[in-house]
Amino acid sequence: MKNINAKIAGMIPVILVTILTACVPRTQLLTTGAQPADVTGTYTLLLYGCHYADDVKNIAILVDEANKSPFEIYDISTSYKIKKGVPAQEALSEANAFVRCSITHHVTQTELRRIPDGNGNTLGYEMRPLYFPLEFGFPDIFLISYSSKDGMIRAYIRLLPDVEKQIEASGSDKGDSGGGK
Repeated sequence: MKNINAKIAGMIPVILVTILTACVPRTQLLTTGAQPADVTGTYTLLLYGCHYADDVKNIAILVDEANKSPFEIYDISTSYKIKKGVPAQEALSEANAFVRCSITHHVTQTELRRIPDGNGNTLGYEMRPLYFPLEFGFPDIFLISYSSKDGMIRAYIRLLPDVEKQIEASGSDKGDSGGGK
């Protein structure tokens, strides 16, 4: 009995630290529409997805290299590739080709969104594929959010729950890691 009480007493600080850490506020960064002409300078590309032909969870994030905040995607590090020092037009072209990599799903167009820092400055841009509406029920199948905490910018990329269920039911998207750091 003493051994069980000691284990429980040892777990309490771990549980409290976990709860308190989860409650630390993050600043949500709300994206806005952008045009390719808005993209100037040099970028680091974060290329998320495109692991196999049926992958639909493909996003490109263009991080402005003038931005000094570290940027990461909340997933395992092997779920995305990083390419540094890419000029704006080349970054847009690569991002566009990357998000269209699925050969079994029809991307009708791409959408470019600005990622602000909360003070009116631009941290970078996100490019996402828009799929043929009859394929999933709507063209935009993503829930993507960005947050800032202590200068770290973190992207959270998920599929809409209905799309996730549809994909699971069809047996597609086998490589979805669904993980976190």
